[in-house]
Amino acid sequence: MKPIIVLQTDFGDGGGGAMTGVIKSIDREIEVIDYNHNIEPFNIPSAAFGINFILPVWPAGTVFVSVVDPGVGTFRRSCVARFTNGSYLVSPDNGILTPMIDKIESVRSIDETVNRLPGSEHIFIFHGRDVYAYTAGRLASGQISYEQVGPEYPVEDVIRFPMTTVPTVVRECFAQGGIFNFDMAFGTPRIAIRHQQFRQIGGFEYGDTVHLNIMDGQRTVYDGNVIYERSFGYTAAGQVLICGNSELGEEQSLRLSINRGNFVKTYMPECDGNTLKALNYVVTITRA
Repeated sequence: MKPIIVLQTDFGDGGGGAMTGVIKSIDREIEVIDYNHNIEPFNIPSAAFGINFILPVWPAGTVFVSVVDPGVGTFRRSCVARFTNGSYLVSPDNGILTPMIDKIESVRSIDETVNRLPGSEHIFIFHGRDVYAYTAGRLASGQISYEQVGPEYPVEDVIRFPMTTVPTVVRECFAQGGIFNFDMAFGTPRIAIRHQQFRQIGGFEYGDTVHLNIMDGQRTVYDGNVIYERSFGYTAAGQVLICGNSELGEEQSLRLSINRGNFVKTYMPECDGNTLKALNYVVTITRA
């Protein structure tokens, strides 16, 4: 059975049609799935966390293609990363691999002299079709091996974006960390504190009332008592809570929510649509 190809872009609805066409022209048997073409334009962190979220639940060997590429047409590197589970990501090397860095087995630069749609040599604005879909289709079909993608380079050289400047500290009755991402659909900040450590080391239990403090330098973003629970379904409408995020296993982090509300728009509207504004926000959780 041939690998599935999963597409993600910031092209908008229908934006993957040309990419799918290229892949199907290479091999009509390849299954192509449109995961998300509505990533906020140019939002590399959003694309990165989108792939990182779905990576563990797709079959090993899946070929992901992510094209959020504000540097398209420049001399930024294009790459294929192979993960420890045998899956691949075809994308520009522009920070997309940041949250997946520990899952990368190796990474190769795409040799565009051979892995580029014929006739596209002087087109510099559609690498999603001409380089990434073409390379993914050839890789998934078996027309090229991973080694034939191009030269390998050190994983340490992969471009990364800063997720948070705040160190994570967890001890009994105390947890502190930064905001590394947002679930913008529900306005929920994701906190760089592992849920397992929060419970096992911090000693926090479902149903606890805890004190939540969020600081941006000397400015108080939020300060008050909130509930720590399994989900917002255990709280009243409009109530702030802390719960576990949706990552699997030990990677599960914490998140802040408002039941039937939007934490970001209510308490940190300056971050709505711009996750990097929260780089220095310090989140502290203690016993109430």
